[in-house]
Amino acid sequence: METTGRERGGAWCDVIQTRRLLPEVVRAAHVGGRGCAQPLMTMANPLRGEVVRLYKNLLFLGREYPKGESYFRERLKRAFLKNKDVRDPEKIKELIGRGEFVIKELEALYFLRKYRAMKQRYYEDKESP
Repeated sequence: METTGRERGGAWCDVIQTRRLLPEVVRAAHVGGRGCAQPLMTMANPLRGEVVRLYKNLLFLGREYPKGESYFRERLKRAFLKNKDVRDPEKIKELIGRGEFVIKELEALYFLRKYRAMKQRYYEDKESP
């Protein structure tokens, strides 16, 4: 016999099982043996969105990386996986700050590369005697 969410633990279970809302917020927990998932907020969870945004921005910027997109993507993934177990919010904020610094450095690199290309197109190199 299949039971509905309401029989296992109330309306909250119905919402979780039918819509699969907020998978990063909801963790499986057996409450009173009913097998219903209950919400659980973690300390680092509010920063999760910032970390995901940072990863996506870096991934986007990596498309123009001089050594190639695949090289950049592998290094980016390795760097994020190295810090995946960090739970301290202050340490996470520090790592986000470092990532934003890398974004600024990449933007400067790309700007300089484009500037050099334009300079080569429009100005002649004068050879010194």
